[in-house]
Amino acid sequence: MNTTQNLPDLVSIGITTKNRWQDLEITLVKIKEMSLESLPIIIFDDASDRTCTFDVSGLLSQIQFNRFTESKGLIVRRNQIAKLIQTKYYLSLDDDSYPVSGSLQAAVDFAESQEDLLCLSFPIYNPVLSEYQNNSLNTKEPYPVKCFVGCGHLLHRERFLQLGGYREELIHQGEEMEIAARAFQKNWYCYHFPDFLIHHTASNTGRNWHRMDFYGARNNVLWNDWFVPQQLKLTKQLRTFVSRCSLGLSVGRLGQFQGEYVGFKDIKRFKSYRQNMSMQSYKKWQLLPYS
Repeated sequence: MNTTQNLPDLVSIGITTKNRWQDLEITLVKIKEMSLESLPIIIFDDASDRTCTFDVSGLLSQIQFNRFTESKGLIVRRNQIAKLIQTKYYLSLDDDSYPVSGSLQAAVDFAESQEDLLCLSFPIYNPVLSEYQNNSLNTKEPYPVKCFVGCGHLLHRERFLQLGGYREELIHQGEEMEIAARAFQKNWYCYHFPDFLIHHTASNTGRNWHRMDFYGARNNVLWNDWFVPQQLKLTKQLRTFVSRCSLGLSVGRLGQFQGEYVGFKDIKRFKSYRQNMSMQSYKKWQLLPYS
């Protein structure tokens, strides 16, 4: 297959944004610098406080820009983008993340060779902090992983939709690990592709640390309830509780404690989502690198 000719027919870029126009403009410039401007690009603005501060269509011609007046959250918007795009693959980016090196064509070639693929994970580097958010193992070859990092990944759109997309009840944080665990039990897997580097500046604009702490802890409790084998669940929940409380004390924020409390309260409410792994599957899952 000649993916050089057909790449725009295979891949669309989806970007969710809110109150980060400067970051979004940089991301679009970087997409053009990577010669990916011919790909269809869909941007969903989740009710930013101000209108866009630059001419989106003036930067790239293949952009579909949708601005919403009511905020639904970025998980909801990513699901909506997945339903809207027409291509086989969905390159999902944050408004403050963008590819800087490597070959998307090579990544798609690899994805096409895997009959069991849900998602490609990529190395993620923060140029502001000069550190990797998601580093590759010491190999140039792709390899299976548990899940992927939300700020930059390539989804097999049809399989993503067959799974029902992200659990919107999670609100914020942890949706990637949750859908990856559901896919794993259907024998669809995530792979890390080392040769496509994403930069993620992790802008503090609009970043609510209490919200991140709260939903990170709450959704961790729910993931344990939904996927950890029954015989290991109590031990896993206790270890998670101790870890989250220690983290809360170290950073001096209450969100970790509040999230743990609400997570345990929400277990009964969402018990229908339980798809607890067998011991054999869980051991296989645990052996995989994170992302």
